[in-house]
Amino acid sequence: MSPRKQPPTLFKLAVRSSLKFINDCCYDIEKEYSENELKKYKRRILALKTFLLATLPARLFDALCLERKHIRYRGDPRVQLHVLIHPRMTVFRRSETDTSITQHFWLKTIPWFSRLVVLDLKFLCTDEILEVVATKCHLLEELNMVSRVDVCKSVINASVLLRNVSDVGLCCVSHLKKLKVLSMDPPRHEKCSRVGRCVTQAGIIMLICELPKLEELNIESCDIGSTLIGTGIKIGPLSLKKVNCHFASADGIRKLIQMCPDLQELSITHLTTNDKELILAEITSSNLRLNKLNMSFFSYTDSLRKLLQVQGKYLTHFSLWDIDQSITMDAVVNIGLCCPNLTNFSLITQSDQLTLPPSLTRSHKIFKKIRYLTLGNENFDLEKVMMFFLNHSDGIESLVLKYQVKLPFNNVITNILNNGYLNNITNLWLDCTLDVSKDVVMKLILNCDELTTLTADFGEALADIVDYINDNNLNLRLGGY
Repeated sequence: MSPRKQPPTLFKLAVRSSLKFINDCCYDIEKEYSENELKKYKRRILALKTFLLATLPARLFDALCLERKHIRYRGDPRVQLHVLIHPRMTVFRRSETDTSITQHFWLKTIPWFSRLVVLDLKFLCTDEILEVVATKCHLLEELNMVSRVDVCKSVINASVLLRNVSDVGLCCVSHLKKLKVLSMDPPRHEKCSRVGRCVTQAGIIMLICELPKLEELNIESCDIGSTLIGTGIKIGPLSLKKVNCHFASADGIRKLIQMCPDLQELSITHLTTNDKELILAEITSSNLRLNKLNMSFFSYTDSLRKLLQVQGKYLTHFSLWDIDQSITMDAVVNIGLCCPNLTNFSLITQSDQLTLPPSLTRSHKIFKKIRYLTLGNENFDLEKVMMFFLNHSDGIESLVLKYQVKLPFNNVITNILNNGYLNNITNLWLDCTLDVSKDVVMKLILNCDELTTLTADFGEALADIVDYINDNNLNLRLGGY
């Protein structure tokens, strides 16, 4: 049976009870005094803060602030934050209620954050706030600086979104030399008319060049690889370890590798050029040691085989979206032989050539270390291919099955359950096209002792399944599409 919900740890209980107590105290103080009694109100808040600073260990304030995401404060969040912020805090992540707080509060509060290592100001940031962060938070290694967004009416009576971070803010952040992880806004297209502040590609390039320890740059809907490749100035070597790249060319990939010699995670997708083989050759001939490689809209060609022969021994994650629908089972076997350390494998194809070679036996486990497996989309025998991977692994923990054709799946699930293939499964995701009955779903719940996430088309049986989970206090979450 799926594991039962476990009680929280004593530390977690202590944090929750402490935060509830603090919230109640803050709210009582808020309601006790009117606006005309501001001095008395401030004295009470200061007294509460002084008491907490003297009573609680400094490291507990990090946990209290993080717990704010789960225990909502019903009063003014500024009051709660004034009490909870400690000068020795190392981590601060904003909660949903913080978006209502004005810039003035953050400008006064951030100087308390001088020892922070992680700062999350998503949807709160402005250039003015970043200026203070840059002067007071020199130890930062992770920063989320996604801009605050204001909504206003334009001259044509339409809503316009105004961002509050520009290249000016990026210049301030460039002084935080210890940053390793950075999340920010995408650049505004140069040819678009601009409303409000915005960052530019030139500003992003400047920032990357000024941060010597930056390993990960997260920009939603932004092709970081092409941004780097497209710059007309000489940059690098950079410390970036994770890059996604769309619309790349062989020359561009070569330039990217020269800029980022320490790359460990590379995603190449949506290629429009015809030199894919040359792109693969550039990666093969490089000195990179990738542990994650995502290839979308590629084919399993001799060039990809050669790449895996070189990079395969380093890879722990490999994803292939086969564009020509021509991958064979021999190619899949070769992937396993070239990549003995794979723990995460995703294969998306519509190939009809995935037929099992009779020479393979269960004793020769080609994908021995795989723990996370994704298979899709159609034209191949899903049951046989899935069974091949289950036979050649030591215990898959996450199985995602995508299929575009309606397929009865009760017998398949029953078969793999009876043979013990799902003993270690924690996450099972079945496409809505895979038809499973309520009885089979209940078998999964009853026979998979580690199962904590299950996604399927439950249909009208959903209410009964939820009731069973709740009645038996199971730690099982039902996912959706």
